[in-house]
Amino acid sequence: MKRFLGLVIGVFFLIGFASLTEAITIDVAEVQNGAAYVQGGKAAANAKITWEGANVATANKNGGFKFSGAVPSDCVGTLSDGVSSIQVLVLACTSVSAGTAPVPRTGQTTSYTARDDGALQKGVTWQTPRFTDNSNGTITDNLTGLIWLKNANCPNTNRNWPTALNDVASLNSTGTMNGNDCGDTSNGGTHQTDWRLPNVRELSSLLDYAFFCSLCPSGGNNPAIPNTAGTGQGSDNDPFLNFVANDYSSSTTAAGDSGIIWVVDFGVGFGGGGIYYAPKTQPFFVIAVRGGS
Repeated sequence: MKRFLGLVIGVFFLIGFASLTEAITIDVAEVQNGAAYVQGGKAAANAKITWEGANVATANKNGGFKFSGAVPSDCVGTLSDGVSSIQVLVLACTSVSAGTAPVPRTGQTTSYTARDDGALQKGVTWQTPRFTDNSNGTITDNLTGLIWLKNANCPNTNRNWPTALNDVASLNSTGTMNGNDCGDTSNGGTHQTDWRLPNVRELSSLLDYAFFCSLCPSGGNNPAIPNTAGTGQGSDNDPFLNFVANDYSSSTTAAGDSGIIWVVDFGVGFGGGGIYYAPKTQPFFVIAVRGGS
């Protein structure tokens, strides 16, 4: 079962074989007036479009289509043009299945033995592209719906926890961290006012385990995150600016010790730590997020 909020643009998981056709694309998929409104393109010309098994529309000669249909109970609907089928995440949707939660894939695709993670690749499929650069200083993660500040090191230095929280407060009030303009113009040309330090699950959702290796002899300067497309390792400006292959602070305090926080290490190579906890007095890098449920 799947439950996500956020902006999703592009191609969703393609099932089956679409011979001599382009993959269906989705431009809009969200709940509007109690129905799932979906608009997209690159379907087979003049094809009958089905949604959750019901006929809902006919594609035009260019493959474009739009319709309002039933909201899937798990917020993910099956759409088909008779040639290929895709799973479409419906935004602004709440799953009716209590007690369930989506678990995304790790990103690992290499298999080292039968039925390991790389072989089974269990979990929610990543959208393609994984990220959308909104061209306003922000990036939308199409897997989680979270909106991230594109500048992943706006303070231009690592910060202890109280200072990191103050940096985010400064971002909300002035659009800056540590006196540096963070580049957010997503609020009608100015900055948003609801940025926050991500919790540990939000922060760790950016980890791509295809590239994370704490004991590898050399990992280079790029962090263990996906690139914009979700098909390779992230690098500078793909998708983030200034994302440091190092430790980032979360907003989550460790249970039982108010002086400790959870930290996510995006480093690749000796010394990489993955997800661990450390004193709030220790400096780490800062990235801001907004959105989510």
